[in-house]
Amino acid sequence: MAKISDSVLDQIKAKIPISEVVSDYVTLSSRGGRLWGLCPFHQEKTASFSVVDDQGFYYCFSCKKGGSMFDFVMEMEKVPFVEAVKMLAKKANVELADENPEDRKKRDLNETLYDLYDKIAGSFHFILTNSKMGKKGRDYLEARNVKPEMWEKFNLGYAPDNANWLYSFLVKQHYSDELLSQSGLFSQNTAKYPLFRDRLMFPIRTWQGKTVAFGARDLSGTSKAKYINTPETPIYSKKNNLFGLYESLDTIKKSQSAILCEGNFDVVALHQSGLTNAMAPLGTSFTNEQAKLLRRYCTSVTTLFDSDAAGQSATVKALTIAQSHGIANTVLKLSLAKDASELVEKQGEESLRSDLQHPIQGFDYLVNNAINQYDITTSRGKSLVFSKVRPYLDATESAIEKEDLIKHLSLLLKVDESSIIDDYSRGHTRTAEPQVPVKGDHVKPLNPASISVDLYAMLTLVNNRSLYVQFRYKLAIEDLEDQEAEALYDVLEDAAREDVGKNDEYILQMIDDPQLRSDVATSFTMEEFRLAPQKVLNEAVNRIQLRNYEKKRASSKRLLDISLSDGTAEEGIEELLREKTEIDAKISLLKQVLGQDN
Repeated sequence: MAKISDSVLDQIKAKIPISEVVSDYVTLSSRGGRLWGLCPFHQEKTASFSVVDDQGFYYCFSCKKGGSMFDFVMEMEKVPFVEAVKMLAKKANVELADENPEDRKKRDLNETLYDLYDKIAGSFHFILTNSKMGKKGRDYLEARNVKPEMWEKFNLGYAPDNANWLYSFLVKQHYSDELLSQSGLFSQNTAKYPLFRDRLMFPIRTWQGKTVAFGARDLSGTSKAKYINTPETPIYSKKNNLFGLYESLDTIKKSQSAILCEGNFDVVALHQSGLTNAMAPLGTSFTNEQAKLLRRYCTSVTTLFDSDAAGQSATVKALTIAQSHGIANTVLKLSLAKDASELVEKQGEESLRSDLQHPIQGFDYLVNNAINQYDITTSRGKSLVFSKVRPYLDATESAIEKEDLIKHLSLLLKVDESSIIDDYSRGHTRTAEPQVPVKGDHVKPLNPASISVDLYAMLTLVNNRSLYVQFRYKLAIEDLEDQEAEALYDVLEDAAREDVGKNDEYILQMIDDPQLRSDVATSFTMEEFRLAPQKVLNEAVNRIQLRNYEKKRASSKRLLDISLSDGTAEEGIEELLREKTEIDAKISLLKQVLGQDN
């Protein structure tokens, strides 16, 4: 792991509060002196996720996850500690030091690609809106009834028909051939030939607003591919992004809902019609990664895919994935056109708004679709309907909700509820897709009153690490009986040897065990582990030593009893008696120090 200086961590924490970091992912509101929101790490309907700025930590009272802003970014972005620090350093405008050459090279490449995509998106947009070359794009948008406000909102652009323009333009901007070969903007077969030519350009932006890719609609009428997207690059993975998420972010945070549609033009049409929480997957079906991304910002999703077979298949998958992530799900169906953009193009925004008034619950949609496919007057037909909706039941984590869905299904199929439950139990197998999120480890909340003296001592020590070197000479790891305490002792020893123990963040990222990590993170938010630490630790050491001497005395007594009964030599018995006397004296002294009666 590349080492990052303590001063960097301190500068980041000084410049940005943890609530600012968390607010990028979770909607927070103030209550009782704390900030609260729905936990992004598990499904919940009542806010149990708490953020305390002055202590710099978050904690969920339900799933027990907690930590610093660095831990939070690690969890949300699925990146290692060093990468999380880099992301936050950039947000806080703090310069990093001690980066290894490989990390620096990777970061430089990513930053250059971000810069390249932002610049080329601006150039494509300028050509569309201000250049003679962009007239074809302007005419096309006007013909499809896409208003100029949407051109600006989505930063739409036009890639010229000239096959030499893009390469020449970027070389003049001093981009190297090596970089351009990794950019995803050029053909893999012909290095200087642009991937996008005579196409309307849709910039794909991250939730932070960085352009990382393009979707492109052919305007030549000669290409076999009507739509193409940027291939995977160091900064772009289609399964982790959604077209329109950035443009929808404010709305979905406020409304706690999102609309998923099929194409880029559908997203634009919905936004133009006032439905500004619309977005679309990128040439793929809705993915688990996209569901996790949406779950940060909203609690419900509505699908509005095309009415053809492919669109309906995508709807079924999207509903099940949303359900598996605890996202409430509904379906909207158009009756006046195949898709949203077609309706806006032909009849205008009001027609689209009026045609989207009655969403259908996700489970009802699946059941109705299946009933339309099979004859439910037969037992075979009822069984086939059940097999169609089983993946959705599998994806339902709440036992109460699952019971209600089964009850609803039993009424529709006119089958006893017990029969469905029996079939479900006996034939229960989870489908390969969608993957249901792995439940968090069973982490118990930290209760200082019920933990061992060993763990209490180590939690006090981890909160007062300047005392570690002094106390490790009084307390050896062999003196401990609690496994969590032993593991934390090892962490403190490693931190002391590597000289990285000054920041709480470093300590937390050195802990693998979820329970211990939660306990340590929670302890950082509790004042009692920082009150009179010398006194607390001295008493803990005395208690642990007393316990160990009492164990030694019991062992010594057993040896003495055996020696007296098996005829051991007198000098051996005298040695055992002397040892027992010494132990008794130490126990007596420790009890006096602790104020215990002999």
